[in-house]
Amino acid sequence: MRFPYLIDGYAKKGRRMGLHTGRKKIFPFLIIIMAVLSACSKSNTPFNNELPKADEKVKEDDFIAATVVQEVGTMLKLSPMDESYKAIADNSGMSGSYGRNHLHSNLAQDMYKGDNTEFVFDIGHIEKLGELYLWNYNGKGDTNCGLKEIAVSCSEDNITYSEPVNCTLTQASGEEGLKAEGLADRNTVNFNGASGRYLKITVLSNHGGSQNGLSEIRLYRYKQPIIAGENISCSPLERYNNGKWSAKAEDYNFVNGTGLSDFSRNATHDNRPEHMYTQKASAIDFIIDLKGEYPVSELVLWNYNDPEHLDYGLKEFRLKISNDCTTWKTLGTYTLEQGDGSEALEPSLVIPMNHVQAHYLQLEIRSNYGGEFVGLSEVSAFLGESWYCDEVPDYTALLSNYEGWSGADGIYTVNLDGRDYNPERDKSELNTFFVFSDTIVSSVDPLTDRRKNVSMVNNTSALLKGGAPDPNHIQFYLPQEEKTAGIIPNPPIPATKEGKNIYYWLGDIFVIGDKLYVYCLRIDSVDTMLGFSQIGVDLARYDIVDGAVDYDSLTIINDERKRLCDVSNENAEFYFGGAVYQNTEDAGATNPDGYIYVYGYNDVENVGRELVVSRVKPENIEKFDSYEYLDNMGNWGSEVPSAFLYLEDDVAPECSVSQIQFGENKGKYLFVWSYLTNSPTIKASISDTPYTPFRDQTTIYTHDTCLTTVGKGNNTYNAKAHPALSGPNELLITYNVNGEDCFVYGDIYRPRFLRLARVAGR
Repeated sequence: MRFPYLIDGYAKKGRRMGLHTGRKKIFPFLIIIMAVLSACSKSNTPFNNELPKADEKVKEDDFIAATVVQEVGTMLKLSPMDESYKAIADNSGMSGSYGRNHLHSNLAQDMYKGDNTEFVFDIGHIEKLGELYLWNYNGKGDTNCGLKEIAVSCSEDNITYSEPVNCTLTQASGEEGLKAEGLADRNTVNFNGASGRYLKITVLSNHGGSQNGLSEIRLYRYKQPIIAGENISCSPLERYNNGKWSAKAEDYNFVNGTGLSDFSRNATHDNRPEHMYTQKASAIDFIIDLKGEYPVSELVLWNYNDPEHLDYGLKEFRLKISNDCTTWKTLGTYTLEQGDGSEALEPSLVIPMNHVQAHYLQLEIRSNYGGEFVGLSEVSAFLGESWYCDEVPDYTALLSNYEGWSGADGIYTVNLDGRDYNPERDKSELNTFFVFSDTIVSSVDPLTDRRKNVSMVNNTSALLKGGAPDPNHIQFYLPQEEKTAGIIPNPPIPATKEGKNIYYWLGDIFVIGDKLYVYCLRIDSVDTMLGFSQIGVDLARYDIVDGAVDYDSLTIINDERKRLCDVSNENAEFYFGGAVYQNTEDAGATNPDGYIYVYGYNDVENVGRELVVSRVKPENIEKFDSYEYLDNMGNWGSEVPSAFLYLEDDVAPECSVSQIQFGENKGKYLFVWSYLTNSPTIKASISDTPYTPFRDQTTIYTHDTCLTTVGKGNNTYNAKAHPALSGPNELLITYNVNGEDCFVYGDIYRPRFLRLARVAGR
């Protein structure tokens, strides 16, 4: 795919509405003075600095070199202006939902082929547009219908379009599993934040066919590079209720950049009312979703600037921040200068935010300038200097799969060489092993997201080769295909519920030498509201042969003496295996003490779910009598104590402990978990050792997945870190999504990925 490197668009009220292709040319270098959090590992991974508290400015000498991160934003829904070419943007033939890394089929019925020479799509509202990915016509034996030379442009009103970008598409292979054009090097059409509602693709030529063909396109909302001072690409509050989105088209106008001369804090805004936003004067607030947990350095506001209705302008407001859109903290009360009606309104107010962490901003309306409506032209938030946490779309898309393995929870990962962090290792040689618990096997209709031919197995696994989220390089293993890919008790154990057997959900996984170990949670089928009860923990072992798991080597080591789990005292039950940290030289730990630390939780009546720890030497991992436990006095003992030392409160059954490698906290440990198990809040805390209480409990992300995903009764749970998947300047985190309709819709029951890192500096 050949694109010019940078193509300017057209001038509009002093603003360059530029498109370009390829990477955004912001800096001539990738290494920045300020640091991103360095990746964490169970055994040997970095986490730079404790999480700064809100309003605390990060000291420059705490930083190390970092790489700039720029993800794609949310995929935008495209509605064709002509139904004849709807197949281009209806998801038909795609291997999963929303990802630019998904693959397209070679079935002609999943594509468009016809005489159209122009394709126009409506987003439904004006957005900051980002990257456009295209899958050329891939019909088997008929790929000469694929487009060759095309021109791409955008418009706010479907009348005036940006100067088109001419680009060349390669001819597809006609084989099953077509990748998007330019995916490998991100050499694709990038609108770079230009405001637009309409997308136009004009055909200039094809590859010699009698008609024109195209398989699919996906357009993404602009996402800012994570660099201090960048304008955060945000949205109004978007919620999915009864099949409809809560945000209306006009709600985007005060955050989508339309009417601004550029994205800087010194930009000016025009005086066209269609580029502004109003509500009834009785409205309560304006709410802004930053689309991630970010440090905010400044908030810049341009008041309502229609010369005919300057009295609509917001006057006094109370500014609040939140990480969950429920509990708000007030930062202050402010007065906004009235607009002047000019064609180039300068910022009406600049508020220093002191790098405060926020996911949502609320402007609580106190008064306006006397009009029957209250309005704003634009609000811009700018990135500060601290840690951030936001979505990682490519990894989330990796586990969106429409055929066979199509959803699971309980995700754990490990590199089969036993080292999650090794800066000298060639990432392309990585073999990363995944395990999952309850797994849905089905087909998913790409047009409706509805499942068919649904079944569930209790645990599965996968192998990802090459250290990148490429669907071509991940292989899922199902019990139907590989007999011992699903781990079951050996010998079988009858369940409490008649006709059922005990089964396993899977805990953390780790590698010792050429052996892979998995803690296995014994689950009983019972006649209760939940229908299940955990009654024990065992340990599974596989051999690793030539960089892969030998499924035929499966061995189960049963915990007959209840050393890993005891539920006999319902007021003080304990369970181990929810997290493992290897503090050994072989695993690459800093200052190793030679122990493997196995974490679990103690369910205590009237206290809650508390984090507890045991330890064992690697050579004794299968000898449960060799495990030691930490009691409430801080002493290790070979017998299960009557009272454990609690390392953290309100924890979840699945979690993670990782070691910090760089910065002032090098050698310390990070704990990540879902607060109170089933909640949208993900927390992290830090400790000096793997066995002393964690401190400085900090909310790192509160997600709204339950409110933005189709289906009833959605819930989220069991967040944890994945150093095996993380780069040297980040920590990837997952959380699980479930709901009453998980067997109906393919988009509910699968892990979502987040990145915890530090904002890079200029």
